[in-house]
Amino acid sequence: MIDLRAWLAGLDPTTLHISTFGLLFLEGAGIPGIPGVLPMMAQVGLIDAGKSSLEAAIFWGTLGNWLGSIAGYSVGRWGGRYIPDHWHSRMNNDQARTLLRRYGPLTIVASRTVGALRTPVTLGAGALHYPLPAYVLFSLLGALIHIGVWQWLLWRFGTRILPYLEQVGAQVLMGAAALAALALLGRWLWQRRQPSPAAEAAQESQHSPPH
Repeated sequence: MIDLRAWLAGLDPTTLHISTFGLLFLEGAGIPGIPGVLPMMAQVGLIDAGKSSLEAAIFWGTLGNWLGSIAGYSVGRWGGRYIPDHWHSRMNNDQARTLLRRYGPLTIVASRTVGALRTPVTLGAGALHYPLPAYVLFSLLGALIHIGVWQWLLWRFGTRILPYLEQVGAQVLMGAAALAALALLGRWLWQRRQPSPAAEAAQESQHSPPH
């Protein structure tokens, strides 16, 4: 049996704060598949051990998520040529663009929490040249709500979950990690097999009759 509480309590607070900032920066930038809940759960262990505080956990998580959202916006607005081809469909999501036009502030706030909206709204807001000052403000509000609510819930109830996780044992956790790795590998292989928009356009031009 693994003692998760003892392991979490032994983590270095500075290292965990930096890790929390980094992972939530990537999540906030719109990169799919980032397990943002993991550093927040680890923060619960430090808070429970008296090595950190709820306020510090919310601060570092919010800062990372917010600055990440600004970075994602900047890429969508000024760095579109650097975005991988298979991400352009996310950035050009018609539903996200419609939501941005109709309910801009609410959509930006909600995109910090709703994973299906995060990537298309973050990149799409930049591509649509949504006003930067307004985006900075609403993404900060969304990040604070997203991290604050999640971190509070994990702090409030997370210590009750840890004993059950300890009973699971290292073998099952390793099995879960292996399954997650296989799922990520399968997704990566599937994305590589999908033709890029440029390749599809070239293929269509080859098959189109000459004028």
